[in-house]
Amino acid sequence: MPGIQCAACKLFASAIEGVKCGSSKCRRLYHRGCVNFKPDVAIPPSWRCPECKKNLVRDNRADTPIRGSAGSAGGPASQTSSVARTTGELDASCSSPAPVVCEQQRASPSSASTPLHRSASTAVTAAREISPVVGSGLGLLMDELRAMRAEIQEFRKEMELEMAQLVSAMSHCNGRIDGLEARISALEQQAATGRSSADEVVEELRRELNDRDQDLLANDVEITNIPEAPSDHPIHIAKVVGLKLGVQLEERDIISAERVGGKQLNATSSAGPAVTRPRAIVVRLARRELRDELLASARMRRGATTADLDLPGPPQRFFINERLTKTNRRLFRMARDAARLHNWRFVWTKRGRILARRSPGDSTQRIRTDEDIVKFFGPVNNETT
Repeated sequence: MPGIQCAACKLFASAIEGVKCGSSKCRRLYHRGCVNFKPDVAIPPSWRCPECKKNLVRDNRADTPIRGSAGSAGGPASQTSSVARTTGELDASCSSPAPVVCEQQRASPSSASTPLHRSASTAVTAAREISPVVGSGLGLLMDELRAMRAEIQEFRKEMELEMAQLVSAMSHCNGRIDGLEARISALEQQAATGRSSADEVVEELRRELNDRDQDLLANDVEITNIPEAPSDHPIHIAKVVGLKLGVQLEERDIISAERVGGKQLNATSSAGPAVTRPRAIVVRLARRELRDELLASARMRRGATTADLDLPGPPQRFFINERLTKTNRRLFRMARDAARLHNWRFVWTKRGRILARRSPGDSTQRIRTDEDIVKFFGPVNNETT
């Protein structure tokens, strides 16, 4: 911002844009317009301001401004009155902000020849030249400010739009994070209880495989506690057992018959020899109806023995049951032990399914897993199972 007054027009001027007097004793500052310098003209170092030129020693040459002014006026008296009038008018005109008075004084032929009036006229002219420049600069500044304000408003709108999009994206991310936290909490709860979804799927697949294997044994029966001899014939034994129970079995009704499992030893005293338990005979029949008829006859004649079957050894009781998978056989044994422990009266199998009932008239429960035994019967000691 300018901070030095012009020595001619008393308006503030910039030290860079103004013109300084070259005299070491003066160093006054003027507007370029006040001393008739164009903006692009270089200022010589020897330039002197009008005040310094006025105070120079007169050499009484013909081109001296006062001599010329006096000659044109017609005498010393008129020179004195002209100078006084010019001085008075200069003081009144240059102190006023209106440039018209200074223009008239500069156009007046009576005062144009005096250096003081010429410097005042130059200052007024410079003020008139500077005023439009200053006004146009303010206008440009206002235009720039308006453009900057428009740019800021547009930038603000863009930022508001981006912030709205950012808030929406953050809300979506928060929703997904909440969902993940809920899933993690559910997984942690499943892990705490020892049962995960994967374990449940595996357990369900195991049950399905067990049921499928049991369906493959739908036509099989298992005859146990039949004395075993090296020369016995399982198909013949199955036929005579059927006759004993009242069911006529032909060769075409029996697909296969064989003893299964390894030889087992009964617990005996230390003094006596070990007694071998006979292996079970598994008979696969051609039709399921024939198997059901054989099982029904065995239940009706419960307590039948090997007498009259032409088998070695003393007569002993034999049993006919459905053939179960290894898993179902273990569950059936555990269910019978739990039923004895908790006074359940009925535990049986039907078409490979393990069923239990506490007393007549109660609902029938199906047992598929170890948890079902605890659920229906109650806690079972490990020794009992």
